[in-house]
Amino acid sequence: MENKKKKRYGIIAALLLLVLAAGVGTYAWLTAQEHIDNVFTVGSFGHPENKPDPTDPEKPDPNNPNTEKAYLFETQWVANSKMVPGATVAKNPNVGIKAGSDDAYVFIYVKNAIVKPGTSLEKTPYFTLKNTNWKPVEGQVKTNQSDNSGNQYVSGLFMYSKNPAAENLPAKLEANKAAQDVYTDELFTAVTIPSAMNNTDVVETTTDPKQAPTMTVSAYIFGAGQNGTEQGENADAQNALKQAKEWAKTQA
Repeated sequence: MENKKKKRYGIIAALLLLVLAAGVGTYAWLTAQEHIDNVFTVGSFGHPENKPDPTDPEKPDPNNPNTEKAYLFETQWVANSKMVPGATVAKNPNVGIKAGSDDAYVFIYVKNAIVKPGTSLEKTPYFTLKNTNWKPVEGQVKTNQSDNSGNQYVSGLFMYSKNPAAENLPAKLEANKAAQDVYTDELFTAVTIPSAMNNTDVVETTTDPKQAPTMTVSAYIFGAGQNGTEQGENADAQNALKQAKEWAKTQA
């Protein structure tokens, strides 16, 4: 009986398969197919064709080509500038990207290693932001302790903030539809050497550049439209700020 049952199940299964196969053959002319090809591209930033105009730093200088293919510029810096207490040294960091590049959020980190570790902030060279194109990232900067205005910065992370979508967030440097290369304008124009500083406060100069008195300015350019895990209307700006803070940790 068991063998007969097994044979019966086998026959039934075979019949069902035949019926299904017959059905497919009968209604094959009712099928349809379709596919969509999505082509992905990778965003990019191009180097500006020219350096920024010294008198109008948000525009290119047609007479000064960017032969170094740089993004970060300092048109006023003079190599090996000497420090004199109470005086200023010209230094004007400015970031630019080529017209037609992706829009971007731009950040600058300033590392101040001019004086020896442990030197008081009032003896440390500082700079003042040029205008409202730039803002300090909250909790990411150091200021001169003797400054009541809170605008004398020693080091830290700063964000391009001209016409931001929301307060305390970076703004886009809009290059994609620009007619010419775009620049952030200068973060600051000079470094002030405090009158209280003396030569014993300064890092001793050696043949190793890493041991010389230096102020290092680094730029971080983050493509707009990358939301990451952030949510909401300004998700891409929030993510850019988040990523810039992580990047700043590697620069300190």
